[in-house]
Amino acid sequence: MNFHKKLYSIIWILLFYTFNSTGKLFANTKSFEWHPVGVDAYGNITQWINLSSKKPLNNDSFRMQMKLIEGNKQILGRIDINCRNKDYYLRKGKKMSQRGVWSSLIKGTSFEEIAQLYCKNTDAASLWGYTPATKYLWDIEKPSYPASNHEGNWITLYKNNSGEFKYNSNTQKKSDYILAAYFYQKKYSYRNNPYSSEKSDYGWIAVSCKSNLNSIFRKLSTPTSGEWTAPKPGPISGGANLIRKAKCYE
Repeated sequence: MNFHKKLYSIIWILLFYTFNSTGKLFANTKSFEWHPVGVDAYGNITQWINLSSKKPLNNDSFRMQMKLIEGNKQILGRIDINCRNKDYYLRKGKKMSQRGVWSSLIKGTSFEEIAQLYCKNTDAASLWGYTPATKYLWDIEKPSYPASNHEGNWITLYKNNSGEFKYNSNTQKKSDYILAAYFYQKKYSYRNNPYSSEKSDYGWIAVSCKSNLNSIFRKLSTPTSGEWTAPKPGPISGGANLIRKAKCYE
């Protein structure tokens, strides 16, 4: 659905800081830092969310403030996400009722990516991959400085028309994983837009030496403020697997 089409990882690297203590939402106020989470088929931003407005509803659910564009008008609203049922309810304007239809969190969308990160702190965390068996990857110490400042040589693992991936040779071998700094560049295109755009960033990755799993550190307000994501398998030719082959068995 174009309404909540994935805006890839842009949401995780933008800054957010404050939330109005009254809980009120204003379209034109500096008290909010709005973050893009949805684009249309032309690549235009149509949805924003305020991550710092997160409010727990119960042990399985939370709410965030949103801003949307419908026609040429901005509409304010809220989104409720149920981590156990893996669905969400979008309230537009001042609508209070929850009698509307709850929609499933579609894999790969911005809303689903938000749930992946924030469901970590709910009773439904295990349904999102935060399990005791993988705790050695997602419940680890957070980086104390930006990956871009990591000393060492940057080794290119692959570079092609779609993008580029490098990792820093100065890796850290832990008990069951490798901690590495990485750099990536990726090209994106939109269905009705003839022009492509590029995205690049530095980051941290924890690569399992026991299985084909890795966890990414998602940056939030600052390069060192964020959360380790639920471990996921990577492609055979992907950067995580290449780091595993190079460093786990030295």
